[in-house]
Amino acid sequence: MLSREIVRNFKIYFIVGFIFTTFSAYSRLILSEMYGIEVLGHPSVSFHVKMRFALLIIFLGSFGLALLSSIFDILIIKRLLTNNSLKIALIIGIPTQAIMIVLIVQFINFLYEHAILYVFGEPAIPLDVAEIVFGVIHLIMAVSLSKLLIAIDRKLGPGNLWKMLSGRFFKPREEERIFMFVDLKNSTPIAEKIGHLEYSRLLQDCFQDFSIVDRYRADIYQYVGDEVVVCWTLKKGLKNDNFLKAFFAFTDLLNKKSNYYQKKYGIDPFFKAGANVGPVIITEVGDIKKEITYHGDTLNTAARIQEKCNDLSAQLLISEPLYRLIEKKEAYQIDDVGSIHLKGKKKYVRLYRVAQINQD
Repeated sequence: MLSREIVRNFKIYFIVGFIFTTFSAYSRLILSEMYGIEVLGHPSVSFHVKMRFALLIIFLGSFGLALLSSIFDILIIKRLLTNNSLKIALIIGIPTQAIMIVLIVQFINFLYEHAILYVFGEPAIPLDVAEIVFGVIHLIMAVSLSKLLIAIDRKLGPGNLWKMLSGRFFKPREEERIFMFVDLKNSTPIAEKIGHLEYSRLLQDCFQDFSIVDRYRADIYQYVGDEVVVCWTLKKGLKNDNFLKAFFAFTDLLNKKSNYYQKKYGIDPFFKAGANVGPVIITEVGDIKKEITYHGDTLNTAARIQEKCNDLSAQLLISEPLYRLIEKKEAYQIDDVGSIHLKGKKKYVRLYRVAQINQD
């Protein structure tokens, strides 16, 4: 899960960092001979050689910025925000990020000086303070913009930012997807028992743990009260039965943290889910506030399936079309519960109750 987040953040940091560093290098290298190629007495060096040399330095500098910043965000800042206030995260995070930027500039300077010596056989002209400050300013701008884009990407869902910018969702389009509605059982009695403020904190903790589904290539579509809607493309969801493994990984994590939830809230949260597969329409909606939304009977059916969990004594119910697509049916305990009438649907829907096989 952490590795996927690091990779997603790395891509944004690298792209933005590369653009800003290229601009910085262009303004200082091309306009003011930042790297001193002509000054070193190499007028015969072609423009293309200069550009390849500059791009090598830019690439390595951007790579270092992206790698350190993405790891820093996930392993340090994210944990600080989870366990501490925003103030603590900022007090620790801003100076640390500033130091990191200075180190990156020094790293680029180190590469530049040694690359000049290696390529041209003569020492490079050292960068003055103004040039170093110039580089630091560009990297601060790159990091700031990257963090903004990362926040937007997380809000829209991983990868959707680029799709929106490219206009992919401007017109409605049809896709085949797996949808799962996951809901907290007995939410009303729980809220009455522990109070609405503690109930809200409980949901925060549960949905924080729900992020484990990212390991199984799931896209979290939306949170609605005590319910979370998650989906997969067919390729990602069916591979290794990711859609089943994701739900059971979440429930296993809740079981492992039973002592934590009992101590903090006096309950063991229990989630039930319903899943379905089929065509959905995906599009961008809204003007003042834009969102990417899914429409179609596939979602409605998945929601109705989840509502039947209590009646059928099931923690996870899936539709027959989805049952047929399971790769390793023998790895789970699957019971045919028959054709069930779902609210709002004329035709009966055949459902299957799915549970993990006890490995003990």
